Amino acid sequence: MEFYQKLKKLRAQKGWSQEEFAEKLQVSRQAVSKWENGQGFPETEKLVKMSRLFQVSIDYLLKDEDQPFGEQGTIDEGYYASQEVVEAYLLNKKQGAKKIAAGVAILIASILLPMYFQEAFSYVLFMMVVAVGVAILVWQGFSVKAYEELETQPLVFDDSFIQDFRQKSLANRKRYGILIVTGIVIIILSFGIPFLTNDTGHADRDPLLALMPLTWAFAVYLFIIAGSAMEGERLVANNEEYVKEYEKDEELSKHGWIHAVVWPLATVVFLAIGFIWNAWHPGWLVFLVASVCTIAYTGWKSSKD
Repeated sequence: MEFYQKLKKLRAQKGWSQEEFAEKLQVSRQAVSKWENGQGFPETEKLVKMSRLFQVSIDYLLKDEDQPFGEQGTIDEGYYASQEVVEAYLLNKKQGAKKIAAGVAILIASILLPMYFQEAFSYVLFMMVVAVGVAILVWQGFSVKAYEELETQPLVFDDSFIQDFRQKSLANRKRYGILIVTGIVIIILSFGIPFLTNDTGHADRDPLLALMPLTWAFAVYLFIIAGSAMEGERLVANNEEYVKEYEKDEELSKHGWIHAVVWPLATVVFLAIGFIWNAWHPGWLVFLVASVCTIAYTGWKSSKD
């Protein structure tokens, strides 16, 4: 594949018109048109800018051959993801996961406030903390989704890069597995905390109970961080398998409305149980019931389809 063919394809993948691309390069549309028709060649400064805009190497742009080759074929069979693009994608995903994990952890940890502090003050403080957690999640939800093309179509990599990446990914999976196992152990151990409060005489206000939502929050934080990292690396290391699963998930997403209904409803029920009957500790079981209901409904609808 020659330079002008690569230029046209890369521009199309970005969804830019010739005018938009020309503006980014600070050249005329006619110049871009000539390059894409094989009637001219840009100067070095423009090649450097193209490399940054498309996030590919200059070497790739200049080679007049169908490179990069990977296990999935040539660039005509997928979106070319350079090492720089992959690293930027994984960093972006990691930062997003930290925000989501922080928001969810704050929501879970907020349960301890009505359990531990005086009623009037605790309710106000509880709502403020919940508002912070929700704000973090909403902010992340409305953030511009970068590198969407990497998650929605087959990818093509440089052979040397993808082989090295897969070896590193295997080593990283052990680390992520340790984080997930740690979270599971923490949650299991947390259910022993109520037994430690039986001899206090005031179990409903025992400071040890505050450890339960805190340990759950920490465990869920570990789950989200490790799970997101594993998903991101799997997208790259096993891209063909990931794309097939993505297509299946697209089919299942039409039943996603059930999550938008059940989880807000579960939250309202949980708050009602807590504020009206002051039963925060068993009230969290509402979320377990919600999980079972959504999984059962999704599975049933999928089998019907």
